[in-house]
Amino acid sequence: MSLRNCETCGIVFVSQYEKLCITCSQQFLAESHKVKDFVRHHPRATLIEVYHQTGVPLKTIKHLMQA
Repeated sequence: MSLRNCETCGIVFVSQYEKLCITCSQQFLAESHKVKDFVRHHPRATLIEVYHQTGVPLKTIKHLMQA
């Protein structure tokens, strides 16, 4: 275990291997569910359409596309 700064908000937290604090992890998980649900119902949606319809930041959507 070590102290680490959250990559999103910068808060210091205790981490074994996580890059995000608990709050940011939960937010990322909620946003990822929102994007996945939208894409499941709109499989031909473009990146910009997903962004406008979900309100999820482009950085998060791009990260999910790479995973």
